[in-house]
Amino acid sequence: MKYLKPLFFLLIVAAVPAGTVRAQSTPFLSDAEIRMLTNELSGDRAFEHIRWLSHWHRNSGMEGYFKAVEYVMQAAQQAGLEDVRFIEQPLPGPAYTAKSAELWMVEPVEVKLADIGDHALYLADGSADADVTAELVWIDDASEAALEGRDLEGKIVLTRANPGTAVYRAVWGKGALGVVAYPVSEGKSMLDFPDQIAWTRIPMAAEGKKPTFAFTLPPRKGELLRKILMTEKMQDYFATGKRTPGGRIVVHARVDTEINRDEPKTGFVEGWIRGSTYHDQQIVLTAHLQEEQGSANDDGSGSANLLEIARTFSKLIREGKMERPLRDLRFWWTDEIYSEYRFFRDHPEEPKKFLVNLHQDMTGARQSYGSRVQHLIHAPHSITSFLDAVFLSIGTYVIQTNNAFLSASRAGGLPRPFTRPIYSTRGSREGFNAAFVPYFGQSDYMCFVEGAIGVPAVALINWDDPYIHSSDDDLDKIDQTQLARNSFIIAGMAKFLARARAEDVPLIAQETLAAGLARLAREQRIAMDLIRRHGKDGWTDASLLLEQGAEREQRALRSVAVFAGKDKKAHKVIDTLEGELQRHVAAQRTTLKRFFHNIVGEKARAQAATAAEKQAMRKIPVNATPLETYFSKRGSVPWQPGLHGIMRAEVFNFVDGTRSYYDIYKAVRAEALSAGAWYYGTVSLENVTAVLDAAVEAGALLLK
Repeated sequence: MKYLKPLFFLLIVAAVPAGTVRAQSTPFLSDAEIRMLTNELSGDRAFEHIRWLSHWHRNSGMEGYFKAVEYVMQAAQQAGLEDVRFIEQPLPGPAYTAKSAELWMVEPVEVKLADIGDHALYLADGSADADVTAELVWIDDASEAALEGRDLEGKIVLTRANPGTAVYRAVWGKGALGVVAYPVSEGKSMLDFPDQIAWTRIPMAAEGKKPTFAFTLPPRKGELLRKILMTEKMQDYFATGKRTPGGRIVVHARVDTEINRDEPKTGFVEGWIRGSTYHDQQIVLTAHLQEEQGSANDDGSGSANLLEIARTFSKLIREGKMERPLRDLRFWWTDEIYSEYRFFRDHPEEPKKFLVNLHQDMTGARQSYGSRVQHLIHAPHSITSFLDAVFLSIGTYVIQTNNAFLSASRAGGLPRPFTRPIYSTRGSREGFNAAFVPYFGQSDYMCFVEGAIGVPAVALINWDDPYIHSSDDDLDKIDQTQLARNSFIIAGMAKFLARARAEDVPLIAQETLAAGLARLAREQRIAMDLIRRHGKDGWTDASLLLEQGAEREQRALRSVAVFAGKDKKAHKVIDTLEGELQRHVAAQRTTLKRFFHNIVGEKARAQAATAAEKQAMRKIPVNATPLETYFSKRGSVPWQPGLHGIMRAEVFNFVDGTRSYYDIYKAVRAEALSAGAWYYGTVSLENVTAVLDAAVEAGALLLK
């Protein structure tokens, strides 16, 4: 094929949004491939895996976690994966499993309040064995003011606060026996979720502290207990049929747990579809097993979808409908975040074999329940690459073909309501409420984009989720149709990337350039707005946005070279488009300068560097080695206030041994400006310098 199309035609094609043509397609998959994946990927099959996983309370190291591991290993083998194994890892802390636990109100009337046979979340993780009967007393929010002057010796306390707070202050501080709490999960309102049990933990007893326990009740039940304590009148709040006087409650707590402090273990499941050619460009597909009982969406959905993608690919390869990939597909079901960091520290050479990471976390949400939105999360600016363009194209295809558009169906004659729908047998017929968003973090893919690891990664995570980390995250909130749609996005990317080669470079490069030009156009608007609103004072940030945007998009284009190999024509395509990018950036800067002159009335000039900026220019940090040292030392870097957590992570991600403190500041500030202060806060040189200096002091970074 010809590698160089006329440039103007190439850019016009690249700029046309995916799906605007009648075929409703993405350039990364043929119509036949789209039909093949749509026909085979099953949200219903994925749902059945979730049905099994939701049985177990599967926090790290628990008996339930290993039952989930056993299930996934068997299912992965049945799906056709090769070399399925469990990679054992040390658990940082005791392994904990609750065997049984009940809480009873015995006075003024007998009522069972909690039983982990009903739901594991009734007992806070970390609780110790107990068999006690004691008076229940109200301590409000367990604050120091609420406990001042209180005699809690031998009592069990009732609080609306997190039980861990009550353990520290009421049990270990004032001699209480245990805790009954009814907090809400994730900052939610108890008025909205009165019957939701939050997933809670309490600290295990350290040396000199007595073991204790905590039961967690739904807010409605906790409030009924508080009402009984707050009145001496006759009442029957629990509708037992027996009216009794209030003012006093006695409860009986019985807890049986198993705590392993001797070499506790965790780990993750790995399986492969071996590629035929490249074994140093692996595509790693991830989801995590570790969560609370239920956890159907977080992340039973991602774990189930991985199994379904594995089954689909294995079946299609076996039937001859899909060629064996050129690159290895590596499937991981992990102990969230911990497994990846531990693995990279134990095997620092392995990430060098990775091409990309494709991550699924919370991909089965019935979106009309809680108005949930499927977030399609781009990589951070520190590692923008070809992957973001592939993600944007295939994700846009699913959004456009699984939502209703007036012009397409009513006026355009295409099928109604969706033009190329992905449905499941038992799923909904709802639209695909999804949106591309800037980098978020806080799930497994964050481990791959670490500057010290350097693997491009994207993720699917739904948000806002009113059911996360609670008894409500269960099967009834899952939609098989959304499982199938999200599986298609990940499977589509994996399929294309697994067989991409030099002849695909023009497509990958043109889409990467088109995505980059769209990002630069948006940042041009932000830059002009800074000048319009702030005049001369807006120039520094405005020019910074264009400067850093240009560097980011150049890195993204150069990343396409991984597919070019030694093919000179493919490299020439990349060089040509890189030249086009440079011309575009030069034109942008000229436009911005003219706009500044029109608004301010004078030419734009760079301001002289301040003393702090000059000092920052002289400091060039480099990561400590090996990875074990870097990550262990970085964990001890104190948190610096005033900087958004994701921007703090980006400070570390931009460290490469060539950028100075000032270069890193500029890159991170531009990223925050691009997304907006509401999303990433405000970045200052002072804050960036404080983080880097603290990391140097901790030994995580060294100065060249």
